[in-house]
Amino acid sequence: LAKVWHPDRFCSDATLQQKAQEKLKRINAAYEFLKSYQPQVTQTKIESNWEQPNEILINCEKLEELLELGKWKESDHETKRLLLELAGREQEGWLLSGDAKGISSQALLAIDRLWVEYSNGRFGFSVQSKIWQTLGCKSSDNIQTQTISENTFGKYVKWRVGSRWISQWDSFNYDSQSPQGSLPREYIFALNGCWSFTQGSTGYFLLNFDEIILKL
Repeated sequence: LAKVWHPDRFCSDATLQQKAQEKLKRINAAYEFLKSYQPQVTQTKIESNWEQPNEILINCEKLEELLELGKWKESDHETKRLLLELAGREQEGWLLSGDAKGISSQALLAIDRLWVEYSNGRFGFSVQSKIWQTLGCKSSDNIQTQTISENTFGKYVKWRVGSRWISQWDSFNYDSQSPQGSLPREYIFALNGCWSFTQGSTGYFLLNFDEIILKL
């Protein structure tokens, strides 16, 4: 992180250089704290941690860098890549049915915290989850019931306009004033399996993005 945020990398931009200086101060403070920190960890706690293999570590450094720079579109694509990485499907570019259920909620929380922090509470999985619940959307194995909820949510966050979902090939407004809860968005296309590569397909398709947002 010290290399990423070294002020000398931003000599051509005074604003970014100032941000980098502030960031580097935080990094140095954290480093000094970690060097002096002596945790009181019992052997029982250590053994307990070994019994929790589902707590998957995820590297969100690139996502944090993009979000701090306000690069919303790039952050959106990086979020999708992270979910594919977590599912072991980065090379394929899309998820198999049921892959979303296997993604660690701890990893989703790590991604969500960054989105919430850098958007001032405007974007993130948890924001989408709250909107889903506020709108009275219901998850259901019944396709008709599920579709009604997804359409309601999609219209609210402007993923859906009229009777049509905005596809990944359509233009989408990426900035800090985008509709609340509209980002991250790119991950919903990975949830559609091989449909992700069927350019030109429009109209109805099942999203099931609630399998991600309702884990938080």
